[in-house]
Amino acid sequence: MEQKTRMTIDEVPFGKLEKAGIDRNFVSRMEPKELNDFLNGFRSEKLYTVNARINDEEHRIPAKLRLQKEEDGSVSVKVHPIQRLSIPDEYMGHTFSKQEMSALLNDKNLGKAIELTNKKGAKDNYYLSIDPKTNELVPLKTKQIQLSDKIKGVTLSAEQKDQLAAGHKVTVNGMTDKNEKKFSASLQIDAATRKIGFSDFKQEASEAAKQASKEETKKGAKLKVS
Repeated sequence: MEQKTRMTIDEVPFGKLEKAGIDRNFVSRMEPKELNDFLNGFRSEKLYTVNARINDEEHRIPAKLRLQKEEDGSVSVKVHPIQRLSIPDEYMGHTFSKQEMSALLNDKNLGKAIELTNKKGAKDNYYLSIDPKTNELVPLKTKQIQLSDKIKGVTLSAEQKDQLAAGHKVTVNGMTDKNEKKFSASLQIDAATRKIGFSDFKQEASEAAKQASKEETKKGAKLKVS
């Protein structure tokens, strides 16, 4: 059977996880999507309590976990603890402007795709967001996001798809929620969750309510005329 993830369950370094204070059975308790992402080297969706040595004292702290395949083929565990929110002047070869820093601090999203350089010196286009659970900057290659033609029942225009792909915030009207109610919202790619993020929700009146409003307006106009 073809392997669908970058790493397999058999490659998970359970010994290293246990040293960090993580029960080896935690993988079996992951939801299928979280496990799939975890085996692909993405940060865990949930926070896990891990061992940490701070000022020569042992502590238990919340953190996200990530698997990383090393050049020699071994798999290591990376720990991402909660940290103080701070935007560095430079990140992966990119120097932030004041406007970019403000966007990250206020919106938790850079709002555009930028070129970054990885540790090996390779350049690529990335989205950049702040993980709301750890306050860590999270880069995501633009090619790792596949945009759907339709979102919540609305077919996106070519311009809307282009704007989303560029990392910008796009307003979409007439979407339908799980209760079959219409709403509008601003959509934007979130690098931290690797999903489309929704904000600025506005409930829209149903077609029946709109028609009733039109009828009331017409009646009011007739009364004024008479």
